[in-house]
Amino acid sequence: MFLIKYKQKFSNRKISIKKSLEIIYNLEFTGFVKLERLWWWRNFIEYTTYQEITYPKQGFITVLRLNSTHKHPNTVRVLTKQQANSDKRELLVLNKLYGKEEEIYERKRNIKENWKNALKQEIC
Repeated sequence: MFLIKYKQKFSNRKISIKKSLEIIYNLEFTGFVKLERLWWWRNFIEYTTYQEITYPKQGFITVLRLNSTHKHPNTVRVLTKQQANSDKRELLVLNKLYGKEEEIYERKRNIKENWKNALKQEIC
């Protein structure tokens, strides 16, 4: 079981990855995808998103949504990688986003901030 801290979510407390992703995406969490086997999953992935975390390492985790052709339709999974010199697996945490992924992430973040500011102005 992985415990993680999201940046500015869940009061910056450690929470299990399963519970947190089910709350955020309102979809069932069905497990992990090995980075080495990503080529096999390519036909079942609908889209990928990134969540910013601060624990166990600071960076971004990759969340994959599976499409309706998979045996677990409309579910989310997270990428993992093999630890060096061990049989254990760890979350794939990207230090920062590059290129197109960075632009998409920033655009979505700006839209959310503008929406929150508009709601605050309507209330006041």
